[in-house]
Amino acid sequence: MLAAVLGLPQAGAAQPPVQSLPRVVIVTNGDEAGHRPFRDHFLNGMQRSGQTEGVTFRLEILYANRDTTKVPGLIKEAVAGNPAVLMVYGLSSAKYARDASRTVPVVVATSSDLVDAGIVRSYAHPGGNVTGISDLSDELTVKRLELIRKAMPNASRVALLVNPNFPATPKIERRVREAAGAMRIEVTSIYATDLKSLIAAIDSLKGDRIDALLLGGDALFVIRAKELIERANAMRVPVVHYWPGTVEMGALMSHQARVFRNVELAAEYVNRILKGANPGELPVQQPTEYDLVINARVAKGYGMQIPQSVLLEASSVIE
Repeated sequence: MLAAVLGLPQAGAAQPPVQSLPRVVIVTNGDEAGHRPFRDHFLNGMQRSGQTEGVTFRLEILYANRDTTKVPGLIKEAVAGNPAVLMVYGLSSAKYARDASRTVPVVVATSSDLVDAGIVRSYAHPGGNVTGISDLSDELTVKRLELIRKAMPNASRVALLVNPNFPATPKIERRVREAAGAMRIEVTSIYATDLKSLIAAIDSLKGDRIDALLLGGDALFVIRAKELIERANAMRVPVVHYWPGTVEMGALMSHQARVFRNVELAAEYVNRILKGANPGELPVQQPTEYDLVINARVAKGYGMQIPQSVLLEASSVIE
């Protein structure tokens, strides 16, 4: 009787066949092991919204296994199966999803500016079939440049690593150069579209006396973060990244929105769409919480003394 009152499944009550449940598909650039924390946070967010995998929805995850060239094909494969909701990560994947279908509901778990890229009409009224979580990649890259200036007051030359195929790259480069001029920092852009060109771009810094390597946005720099950071450190160029976990890999600093919180927010959107909401009427959210992580050990290895004022800004300092 209590179970009935609370709306809980009763013992022996028939559950709908799994195959009949609404299907949620996630496409990720990563592999199964690397994506596991994202999957867990997504399921936690769904659980808090009253959705349980295998009971109220079924989940399918398509992995690019760190090969970004596979993502467009995986998104087309997902769309062809007409899922109830497709969830993706990043601006490039959001664009692929929008181009693949104008009807399948798409939730973007984390991305650069969806409005500026023309994927949604506005934050308040996205229209179409895409919604989710969007930050201002250009402004955040400028913020990381400001952190370089604070942490390294004598820095005069910074390399900006970007992917020329990333939709927000022109805006990122323009905003960084404008800010760098006011800070009297010379910015050199280097470009990479895959692992081979990434290694070549970092190797090109040898002998250039670059004070720091600043990253623009792109999935390549996340899935190849370890190789990127190790290569840059071998060139004696400290890395300022934008993704959680990269400081633990050896980056000097990272500054980013709380990505796992964004995934949980995306789960709330997936829940609302499963319950009948129109994605075009769900306002795109912008993160309000950010983390600065500093690796004091790496700083020491470079002979740096991070100012106390910067350390006090940090959410976490690795000693």
